[in-house]
Amino acid sequence: MTVQGPGRVRVSHHQYILLDTDAEPPEQDIDDRLAASGLVCVNTDATYACVLTGTSYGDVDITFDVAATEPVLNCEGWDEIVEVSLYFPSEGPLVGEPLSDDLAEVPLLGDPDEYQWWRVRIHARGRDDAAAAGDINADEGDTVPEQHLLQIWAAPRAAEIRHRLTDHVGRRNRTADPAQYTETKAAEAAHAAQPPTPDQHQHAAPQHTDLHARTPDRAT
Repeated sequence: MTVQGPGRVRVSHHQYILLDTDAEPPEQDIDDRLAASGLVCVNTDATYACVLTGTSYGDVDITFDVAATEPVLNCEGWDEIVEVSLYFPSEGPLVGEPLSDDLAEVPLLGDPDEYQWWRVRIHARGRDDAAAAGDINADEGDTVPEQHLLQIWAAPRAAEIRHRLTDHVGRRNRTADPAQYTETKAAEAAHAAQPPTPDQHQHAAPQHTDLHARTPDRAT
């Protein structure tokens, strides 16, 4: 048995959110987003997920397929597929744009007191076409180029799985290895905290270079 939820969702700022009714939005900066898969970012408590879209503002077609057991993985026809665990202790999560109170509820299966951890397999296609198109408003006759499928089933918490990563939108917003990214950022911070040596002062390159500045013509 499956339950399918809302079909068309409004997004803004290249994202929509999926959250428990009592969850607080995480404090997140660009580094946190770059360390993610390029498709979905999840807060530490796993009660709030941000799904990145190619659509800047407007409409994305989203199907929620809530199943009693894990569905068979099918990558055909999808550009990106990432699987994460989320914690929804209430009757079901809310979905919609991050700056709106007009959020739709996604019904889940089973007793919420028994099933609180859920596995969410997020599929996306058309993000590159949507990014090129800009704002998408179906009410004004625009074709909706971006589709998502979220398969949801009850399962214990587990690590993120990146099944398929192929589009340019995702490539701009992820690193191949989050652990390596974290180590690199820590090394950069440690290096920046070290005082420069006298030799570095002497040979330091200019901090800002105008890459578009023209070289003056030499006199003949």
